[in-house]
Amino acid sequence: MKYLGIDLGSKTLGLARGEGKIAFSWKTIRFPEHDFNNAIIQLQNAIKEYDADILVFGYPLNMDSTVGTSTKIVLNFIDKFKLIQNNHKLNIVLQDERRTTYSSQQILIKSNVSSNKRKQVKDQLAAAIILQSYFDKITQS
Repeated sequence: MKYLGIDLGSKTLGLARGEGKIAFSWKTIRFPEHDFNNAIIQLQNAIKEYDADILVFGYPLNMDSTVGTSTKIVLNFIDKFKLIQNNHKLNIVLQDERRTTYSSQQILIKSNVSSNKRKQVKDQLAAAIILQSYFDKITQS
């Protein structure tokens, strides 16, 4: 199985990939702010390029586990994606992503990555953290 980890932002989609054990940062897709149709088209291309079977979306719950605006945006994006995409073999799962962007920033800062480079890779690193968290969860089950 090929997994694609996805960190959805208002202008970026961070992507990571892996096959069930280790997640690898892959790329960041950029799109005009809140133009999720554009993001879906680019995501479909990435899915085709990697030949992904399972999409692991970051699920941004609030720190108190409630659903907030970001959570609703992700759920709406997934609903729209399901309507548009024509590949029914894909499975979609949600993975708690609280603090992944913060964690990715801290990892990059501690690694002495320049501010400019951090902006370029933080979303794909957040996607890798999301995907690795999912791998860790399913291997513990």
